[in-house]
Formats: sequence, C-alpha cells, structure tokens
Amino acid sequence: MNMSRALTRTAATRTAVGAAVTVALFATALPAQALAAAPAAPSVSIRAAQAQGASLNLPDAPNARDAGGYTTWTGAKVRTGLVLRSDALGQLDPSEVAALGALGPLTVIDFRGPDEIAAAPDRLPADATYVNLPVYNPQSDLFTLLNRTIEGGPAVQQQVLGDGRNVQIMEAYYRWLVTDPTARAQFGTALTDIADSTGPVLYHCSAGKDRTGWMSAILLTILGVPAPTVYQDYLASNTDLDQSNQAELAELEKAGLVTDPSLLEPMMGVRADYLTAAFEQADADYGSFAGFVRTGLGIGPTTVARLQARLLTNG
Repeated sequence: MNMSRALTRTAATRTAVGAAVTVALFATALPAQALAAAPAAPSVSIRAAQAQGASLNLPDAPNARDAGGYTTWTGAKVRTGLVLRSDALGQLDPSEVAALGALGPLTVIDFRGPDEIAAAPDRLPADATYVNLPVYNPQSDLFTLLNRTIEGGPAVQQQVLGDGRNVQIMEAYYRWLVTDPTARAQFGTALTDIADSTGPVLYHCSAGKDRTGWMSAILLTILGVPAPTVYQDYLASNTDLDQSNQAELAELEKAGLVTDPSLLEPMMGVRADYLTAAFEQADADYGSFAGFVRTGLGIGPTTVARLQARLLTNG
C-alpha cells in the first residue's frame, strides 16, 4: 500500500478513536476542540522533527529514545525522562551503560523471548531492576522464523517471504499481539509497572520496533496523544534502524545468504499498515480501543489515572 494513502487512512480512522479513548479513560473533561478532526498525517515515513522522541544517543542501541515530549488532545505534555523505549541493550559498551545509569535507577522491561535473550543478554547499570515480560510464540516465533529463513538462503527466502508473504507475516504478527492472551497480559503488566514506578522505566525488545512499537502506541494513545503523532513515533524506527539494517543486509549479501534484500526489508522495518492491523484487531475483538485497554489488557480507570498523573504535565 502507498505510504501516503496508508497514513491518510490511518489518521481518519484513528482520529475518532483517539478522542473517544481520551473521553472514556480520562476523568478530566476534554475541550471542544479536542473532539474535532485531527490534522492529516504527514505523507512521509521519515521522522518529523515535531514528533521526535529525543534520542538516548547510544550508538549500539540506535533505536533507544524517550517516549515523552508529545502533546495530547487536551494540550498537556507527556513528560520526558520517565518512559524510554529501545532496541536490545546487549551490545552496549561501558560508556553507554554509564550513560543509562546517569538517567537514574532504571526499571528495564524486556519483551524478548528466551532465545533472543540468550543470544544477547542486556548489559545494564548495576542499580537497574530487570524485568522479563516475554512476548513470543513458542510455536511460531517471529525471531526464530526470520533467523531460519535467512539461514536457509535465497531459495527459502523466496518461498517463505515472496509474493507479499513478508508483509502478510508482519500484519498477522501484529494481530497476534492483540489476540494472544499472554501477550496482552505482558503489555498490561508493563503498563501497571510504569504507573507504579517511582523512577524511569525503559522497555525494549530486539529491534525496538514491533513489540516495543505496539507498547508505545498503546501508552501514547491511552495518554491522549493524537493518532498522527503516535504513527510518526512508531515510524521513527525506520530512520533509527536504517543504517544498522543496511549494514546487516550488506553483510548477508556478501556472505551469499541473501540475494534479494527486498524480501527482508519489510520485516526489518515498520509500516503504517502493521500498526493499523493491531488497532483494527483491538477494535474488532473489544469494540473499541478503550474496551481493549479495559478488558483485553486489564487496565482499569485507577491505573489509567495513575499513568495520567505520573506522565502528563500541563506546564
């Protein structure tokens, strides 16, 4: 699907949801202008400066950035320095670990499964609290599927990913993030941990784009951040990961494991349609995003109020 058309459709379909969720979940009243149509989403997939979560400047975790700094429907701001999102932290050097430590005693929520963690366990500051909330499917794990497909070589890649199957796999994965009860429970626990924490919380998966991207979209939507900004924050992973993805593809081509990088690129980046698939599944299964939060994630008004009080500021 053309990216500009996808983002325009997304803005239209999610605008009403964003306002409704804010009305349904927040105890405070919305000003009338918050119920008006949101501006059309930009027709580019690159990060827009006005929707940029500040980078944590970790060269070995290029997708690490602040989840705050955004303006909500009510005109409030999402506080910075309290919720951070990232790719895996297993390659950090000592100076990068020290930079994380300078942010304060972190709670680190790791959404990776056991194979991912075994391949690259996090390197964390000594005072960090590590929490593993694995979101993975032991019967059909995306991380395992991608690795086996790459190792299988060009013929296997064409068989598994060709003719649009790569995009279909990703959209199905995002729907699974909504339909799987364990995945929902882990995201719900992460939201509760953020609401209850007294210090900064950093959550991550392997690339910081899919599980982490959906988690950020959930959190920002709950807080009342408009849909176009939620999507821009999500799509920013393409910019952050581009250099490392291109380097990895070049190495795979040099080794003869990959001859058609276009088969892998949809799985190494993100697309607006992936996130839309998750939102649509939430609507289909629970009637609305607010219903998904309340029933699917088990997050009630009290937890939402704690998230709002902790993460939003009118200053």
